[in-house]
Amino acid sequence: TSFGSLRVGNRFCVQPMEGCDGTADGAPDELVFRRYERFGGGGAKLIWGEAAAVTPEGRATPRQLLVAEHTLPGLARMLEGCRAAHRRECGSDDDLVVGLQLTHSGRYSHPRPLIAVHDPILDPRTFVERRTDRVVDASYPPVDDDYLKGLVDRYVEAARRAYAIGFQFVDVKQCHRYLLSELLAAKERPGPYGGSFENRTRLARDIIQAIRAEVPGLTIATRINVYDCIPYRKRAEDAEGEPCPWQTPLRCAWGTSEADPLTPDLTEPL
Repeated sequence: TSFGSLRVGNRFCVQPMEGCDGTADGAPDELVFRRYERFGGGGAKLIWGEAAAVTPEGRATPRQLLVAEHTLPGLARMLEGCRAAHRRECGSDDDLVVGLQLTHSGRYSHPRPLIAVHDPILDPRTFVERRTDRVVDASYPPVDDDYLKGLVDRYVEAARRAYAIGFQFVDVKQCHRYLLSELLAAKERPGPYGGSFENRTRLARDIIQAIRAEVPGLTIATRINVYDCIPYRKRAEDAEGEPCPWQTPLRCAWGTSEADPLTPDLTEPL
């Protein structure tokens, strides 16, 4: 497991990435329970829980957590173990805030990529099958509009379940080039989820508005890439590497100058 930490006001925050150590069906396992006990006992007052998928096909690994009816008992135990450890070490958990990230891994889903749009830089680096050389090409279909529209209900269901067992907030994840992040840059996608700024932000707005309406009392957060820098590759003679080759205008990155993708253009993110 990797995790970051930061101070938010007078609160120390722990923000773990997914540990990839749950069960095959997406429930927490013993290593997950132990990890959250340690987070709770560590004294942080804001615990930004790890990424949990809202659909089975949107998991990034075969051991990533999933928010579903059958995983709720384990997730509830995970949360209570975290809070109990905090009470033991700090005397009270009245000022402890714990949330859960809600995610769909999109292009990086296991066992197969679910892309929002073709990306001339990322497609050759997106493997269709793990441990093979087959990558996404022009024949590989992006997810259709009906699938994207149906995700609104999946996010709402996940948010409702998280709130029911005691999580105080959810993070609707729009970063790391996962599905909602990739949609922000889907300038070349036709239809209601691509092209214009309004269309590219549609799914995230629909999800957040639906959670707000259907799960009152739950705080909603979101983390957004503000600048999709293009990938770098290592050169044999230079450990620092160089950017991957690109052609302009580059219309597959969010917060990035189409004429020079090494330069941020924060007009849309702002």
